[in-house]
Amino acid sequence: MNPSRRPLALGLVLGALAASACNLPDLKQEQAEAPALPQTSFVFAADGSLITPLHAEQNRVIVPLSKIPENVRDAVVAIEDKRYYDHMGIDVKALLRAAYVDATTGRIVEGGSTITQQYVKNAYTGDEQTLSRKFREAVLAYQLEQTLSKDEILARYLNTVYFGNGAYGIQAAAETYFARPASELTLAQAALLAGLIAAPADYDPVVRPNLATNRRNQVLTQMRELGMIEPGAFASAVQRPVNLHIRQRSTERYPAPYFVDYFKQWFLSNPRFGKTVQDRYDLLFKGGLRIQTTIVPRLQEQAEQAVHSILLYRSDPYAAMTVIDPRTGYIKAMVGGRNYWDPNDRFAKVNLAAGGSTGRQAGSAFKPFTLVAALEHGISPTQYFNGSSVAVPLSDGTVWTPGNAEGSSYGYISLESATINSVNVAYVNIEKAVGDGDIYLGAQRVVDTAKRMGIRCCTRTTSPKNQLVPVPSAVIGTNEVNTLEMASAYGTLADGGAHVAPTPVVTITTPDGKVLYQARANPKQVVNPAIVTVADGILQKVVLYGTGAAANIGRPQIGKTGTAQNYSDAWFVGAVPQLVAAVWVGFPQGQVSMQFPTTRISPVYGGTWPAQIWRAFMVNATHNLPVKPFPTSNVRFVTLRIDVTQGCLANPYTPPQNVDTQTFIAGTEPQLKVCKQPTSYQLLPVPSVIGLKESAAIDLLRSAGFVANVAYAASDQRAGTVIAQDPQAGQRALQTSTVTITVSRKVSTEVVPNVLGMTQAAARTVLRDAGFEASVQEQQQCDPADPACSYQTGVVWAQSPSAGTKLPPGSTITIIVNP
Repeated sequence: MNPSRRPLALGLVLGALAASACNLPDLKQEQAEAPALPQTSFVFAADGSLITPLHAEQNRVIVPLSKIPENVRDAVVAIEDKRYYDHMGIDVKALLRAAYVDATTGRIVEGGSTITQQYVKNAYTGDEQTLSRKFREAVLAYQLEQTLSKDEILARYLNTVYFGNGAYGIQAAAETYFARPASELTLAQAALLAGLIAAPADYDPVVRPNLATNRRNQVLTQMRELGMIEPGAFASAVQRPVNLHIRQRSTERYPAPYFVDYFKQWFLSNPRFGKTVQDRYDLLFKGGLRIQTTIVPRLQEQAEQAVHSILLYRSDPYAAMTVIDPRTGYIKAMVGGRNYWDPNDRFAKVNLAAGGSTGRQAGSAFKPFTLVAALEHGISPTQYFNGSSVAVPLSDGTVWTPGNAEGSSYGYISLESATINSVNVAYVNIEKAVGDGDIYLGAQRVVDTAKRMGIRCCTRTTSPKNQLVPVPSAVIGTNEVNTLEMASAYGTLADGGAHVAPTPVVTITTPDGKVLYQARANPKQVVNPAIVTVADGILQKVVLYGTGAAANIGRPQIGKTGTAQNYSDAWFVGAVPQLVAAVWVGFPQGQVSMQFPTTRISPVYGGTWPAQIWRAFMVNATHNLPVKPFPTSNVRFVTLRIDVTQGCLANPYTPPQNVDTQTFIAGTEPQLKVCKQPTSYQLLPVPSVIGLKESAAIDLLRSAGFVANVAYAASDQRAGTVIAQDPQAGQRALQTSTVTITVSRKVSTEVVPNVLGMTQAAARTVLRDAGFEASVQEQQQCDPADPACSYQTGVVWAQSPSAGTKLPPGSTITIIVNP
């Protein structure tokens, strides 16, 4: 440039600065209006291990100067602002040189900014290439130097400056390039990072290692010339190769990805973290939060292994699982699909554990909610229901006739047995009884119970979001659910009727340690403990010898299988007192029937793959858990004799055939008054008891309102059988009167002894002792005058029947005696 033009150019610069001076910027105002510095948040597992960082466009972790080594500070000062500790925020010599060049060229082409000015640009003014902006930067830099120490300014600068590859601030840069904190950086590493500040892309050590090495050595040379390092340290550092250790970025794989997705949805949909979604997004991805989640890496790995150990092939269905501690609501593991990271799977990023986009039909896994509703409604576990047929008139004028799995018929079956064997028809009749005959009312009470226990707990974060539909088919699980809410609802049964809302987070703290969120269990007793005790007792039998036997792990556990219509969804949900897990198996693309040839086993029931996955997980998950029983409550039962013809308590005169004896859990029994009619004993028909066993005849007569009197008689009919009654069957007798029954007695026999050769008196004695009577006849055996006749007077020489014959005791034996 012509020397004569330099004063003119300098004058132009000074004039521009003077013109701007009439509106000087104010540091306090700039600080108040400046947006918060974006910082990276970190998601940790329950054991403190890092799951993944979360950040927006800027990956930044702020650290204090005490955690930034001196060689890092020196390297940055040496290459960026060697007179940093000598100026007051503005390096006049450098500024004038840059201003002169800028003014003479008509555009901003040269820097000259100090570290203080660079920080002001990053934090307040931005990087607009104008003289007025440069003036504001200089004024604010000067003001800042009057407010903060050099070390404080340097620390802020090192936490804001960009080092390339998404790393903002020295901590993120150290982690990004060398996988270590800033406090552990070597001299050579510090120099390399310092050299990146001026042009991160040009000196990128990942793609331009030679340029990065030359730039590093330039920084080291500057440090040596400024006396910051000894010649020996310089020589050692410049000879070191650039060995990078690029840490896995947040966009790459990390553990429990479906859980992380669920956590993000939980946070971003939660108004407590900001009024708008954008506010919550900024806090999560720019707020530098420290988030300790509930996920347990060991359980997460075991859950994934359990799924993969059963569903081995790509042609197999998908599975989802959610594991919760029912006592705290902590989500311990979540499997949302086959492989979150599979680029060739269009369902890879769909979190099926949270319901995907629709949820899936629960099938019979929904029956425990009906079981609880029935017990609460006063239905006894031993009460019987038709398990073979039912016809339900629907509101649209049609009739619904549900069936059982594989067309099974059960006759009349108890509530308990209907649960253990998952009998659909019986459960539809139970639902009707819950509604006092109105099946739509029963359905409403069932879905209300399910909601109270935890279904639809989490519609902010899961699908489906619609309310449960109270239709008759709800009892067999036509409503859609997800594994999170099913685990949460079964957790109510595992924890004595107390429900705790599920949560993915234990604590959230801000960068300065302030607690932003602290999980609190806050259990709510939603089911009477006595009801839960009875329900748990039944659901334990489901696993012991019912439809869920494939899930048995040999310790106290509850569980229920579920299979949707056409085998499109299969479930097993179960729990031990410390853990509850819900497993779903199906195809994510829709209601695909899981039968051969679509699946290699046919059909897929809840008691097959889902129960096997549950068992494979729980065997390992409970390995170090103590064996505990479920919480129990003293269950007291109340028995009522109800006159079913009048709907009141039977009085002493109520005919027995009108009485139904029902047992209720105390507190669920109906409040009935004693019947006022009849007021006297009635004439009742005498039932026929002939041919019955004695005990059965007595029970029948008592149940018919009579007293039994028993007589016995020898008979050739089977001993203990009633052979006669008085009054006769069909006659009418006064209630409580006596009916005499005659019961056959066994006819015993004795062996006739041999009395030949005995005297008459001796023979009589022997026969009497053997239980017989003796009839004596005198007759000569032979002619006494005959020499061949051995005649003996008074001796028995013949008997009838002969010796050895079996006769009833008391029979008469004829003996013939010589006169």
